[in-house]
Amino acid sequence: MPSPEADALESARRADLPTPPAPAGALALLATAQLLIGLDYSIVYVALPVIDTALGFSAESLQWVVSAYAVFFAGLLLVCGRLVDTFGARGVFLGAAVVLAAASLGAGLCAGSAQLIVFRALQGAGAAALAPATLSLLTQIFPPGPRQTRALTVWSTTGAAGLAVGVLGGGVLTQLTSWRWIFLAVAVVAAAMAVAGSRLPRPVRPGAFRADLSLGRALLATAAVLLVVLWLTRVTGGGWGRPAEYLPPAVAAVCAAGFVRLDRRSGNPMVPRALLRRRPFVVACAAAALFMASFGAEFYVVTLLMHDVHHYSALMAGVAFLPLAATAPLGSAVTGRLTRTFGALPTLVAGFAIGAAGVALLLPMTGGGPYALTVLPGLVVSGVGQGIAYTAAYGLGTSVLDEQQGVGSALITTVQYFGGSVGLAVLVSVMGETPSGASARAGIALLAAVALAAVVVLPVAHRKH
Repeated sequence: MPSPEADALESARRADLPTPPAPAGALALLATAQLLIGLDYSIVYVALPVIDTALGFSAESLQWVVSAYAVFFAGLLLVCGRLVDTFGARGVFLGAAVVLAAASLGAGLCAGSAQLIVFRALQGAGAAALAPATLSLLTQIFPPGPRQTRALTVWSTTGAAGLAVGVLGGGVLTQLTSWRWIFLAVAVVAAAMAVAGSRLPRPVRPGAFRADLSLGRALLATAAVLLVVLWLTRVTGGGWGRPAEYLPPAVAAVCAAGFVRLDRRSGNPMVPRALLRRRPFVVACAAAALFMASFGAEFYVVTLLMHDVHHYSALMAGVAFLPLAATAPLGSAVTGRLTRTFGALPTLVAGFAIGAAGVALLLPMTGGGPYALTVLPGLVVSGVGQGIAYTAAYGLGTSVLDEQQGVGSALITTVQYFGGSVGLAVLVSVMGETPSGASARAGIALLAAVALAAVVVLPVAHRKH
């Protein structure tokens, strides 16, 4: 008697469809995509000093090697989430992988600083489509139940590891080859994903979301995010007192108000009001923003201190991040058990508290000293906390309706990377162009304070929403 798997393969063959991938193979592909999104954000960190020397960035513009990716990623996620819900996850996944591969190739071959920032923005656009498509495909391939829970754990674990693995990989590639290979390697992986993704299931098209993608609303949302981060970047040089410096946030407020007005009047809003009425989802969004504003920006200040104070090479800096790369997945792996024992919200809060303690333990590295005493404890503790907080936040966020998985996951990741962009811009403003011991300590204290704020804010938001 034929097995159900054999029947599925035969049906696919008769319909002239690609052979459905084995669940393990599909999970490996989707986890790789999630890893690549975080990795592509952080892989540039330890290479920033080398890129600065090679392409001649100003102190003000160097952070845009990171922020250009994050801003366009955050700004386009909502419309990309809607694209997933409208046209199906498979097609969006394939197109996103192609865009990411092409943009990464351009970044690796660019000849100037402005070109690199443009290609980093295009990388962010490709990742913006890849993120909601990946989560949507995962929930389609693995039906609700223990298998989906295990798949989500693997997926979120690789996402938490991506930021740390990116820093390690960036150091290795920069030191042993060239900084250009941190982008060319992403291009190779993204191209391979596009090939492998052709065997994923055909798209599921929920009828509720087939129309009204509204490019205008997407542009307003992106413009608002871009202007806020641009403003925070510009005032780094001491422009808080100049009236002209407040024009960008004013225009950003107008763009944001226009987006809200158009979205509320639309029969098919990009931010469904039903999602905003779900308490766990709102808390997950707040947690995602605070996560990147604190732990995401941690990589920037630690990288600068490793280079300027501890005088590490790119390879040494990448290797120095290895304990964080190892402990973040460990934190993710125990999150499921902690959630079942203590509940989702206490686990999330505990993750932020542990991570905040880890960031505070990095304060001694601002004065130099042995790695084992001044750097290692902070990276280990913050890595565990990051793994728990990241996985717990996305666990809360997946409580959206099935037909809203695309836009729901996009909204969580939008606020996550918007928080990262704002956090990085404020951090650079606090530390200045060339961080001294005092300003670096102020930057680390700021990040620890943001993580501790989550410990207070998230329970309050859960009760009041």
